[in-house]
Amino acid sequence: MTVRTLLTAVGAVLSITLSAGMATAQDAPAPAARSSVLDKAVNDVRVSGWIIYGPGQTTTLVESTVQGGFAQRIDLPRAGANPWDVGAAAVTTKPIQNGDVLAVAVWIRTERAPAGSDTGRITLRLQGNAEPYPEIATETLQPGGEWKLYFTQATATRDYAPGEAAVNIQLAAAAQAIELGPIFILDMGPDFDRSTLPTN
Repeated sequence: MTVRTLLTAVGAVLSITLSAGMATAQDAPAPAARSSVLDKAVNDVRVSGWIIYGPGQTTTLVESTVQGGFAQRIDLPRAGANPWDVGAAAVTTKPIQNGDVLAVAVWIRTERAPAGSDTGRITLRLQGNAEPYPEIATETLQPGGEWKLYFTQATATRDYAPGEAAVNIQLAAAAQAIELGPIFILDMGPDFDRSTLPTN
């Protein structure tokens, strides 16, 4: 599967699976893509699958122009002592095997940027889901006000049972409001060419 195929399939699944709209005639080829990507997803891709945590934040499910039509808005009136004090997690629901290539794609935008900035300040981590939360992959992001698909990738160095790995988005680096759309954690299997995967 090429990067073009991956992105096309992700977009097709998001717009068909998550949207309340009816499919049109031009959507006819989409069921095959839908099946393919959902087979590779090892998490709940829906916006409702996000687990929001941390003190002082307010979370609201809002209508949005992002694919699927809804987003989770997390509003932080003040920064935390640590960036991870407030965050959002998407936990795996299927097993991952040692050596599998993992690709993460998540829709993010900044609703309210920190004072003096035009962009948000967040960290996207693919990690183990128990202390000490070992890093699998990390991206430091500065999302703007427009929806954008952000990525990270890694190769699993051990087996993970369902629930033992997660994507964690750390939000408490600044006082800000961040919106999160659908998220895909895709298990591309072993020996997949990571150079074909998208990057930020």
